[in-house]
Amino acid sequence: MKNKNFLLSLPLLTVLWLFACHKDPPPPKPDRCPWPEITTEGLNTFGCKINGEEWVPCVDLNGLVVGLLPINSRLTESDSSNSFTISLSRSVYDSTYSKTNANALMTIWLKPCAIGQFEIPGLFEIARFGWYPKDSQYGYENIDTLTLNFFRISQLDTDKNIISGQFQMTLIEEQTGRKVEITDGRFDVKYHPQ
Repeated sequence: MKNKNFLLSLPLLTVLWLFACHKDPPPPKPDRCPWPEITTEGLNTFGCKINGEEWVPCVDLNGLVVGLLPINSRLTESDSSNSFTISLSRSVYDSTYSKTNANALMTIWLKPCAIGQFEIPGLFEIARFGWYPKDSQYGYENIDTLTLNFFRISQLDTDKNIISGQFQMTLIEEQTGRKVEITDGRFDVKYHPQ
């Protein structure tokens, strides 16, 4: 009788043993280059969508060794107008972090730089943009003037060296005519005064 009860309880013991031995999988690795929220606090964040895919500047140890910084921004102040430049790098070779984001460089140079939303090229004395993905021989530098292109500066604090805003633009690769749509752009950076 005892053997029969033991045999009947064997499936239950097996299930209990399996649950006891089952370990939860390790938590996923946090995203080293997370998509930023829209903020105005000088959090040194930047993000945009390139043809619908999120792109965030980020540099791993390999990039740091060769001197790359993910975000490098400057504001040259003057009485009549400010000039804002920002260089952005993504150089991530760890496959854990580079599955969706392309390694590339982006540059933005605007003058004048003031609070408000401005069409591009619009009233800018200088409005230069560059998108240089790893797979492009030439880079995208020409503005597609037939699309909606804007740059909005919502925060410009020259005491705390903070500049924040949003942008959208379409750029053209001059040699091939290919276009890249840059949407949902947001930045909240601490800049170096010049």
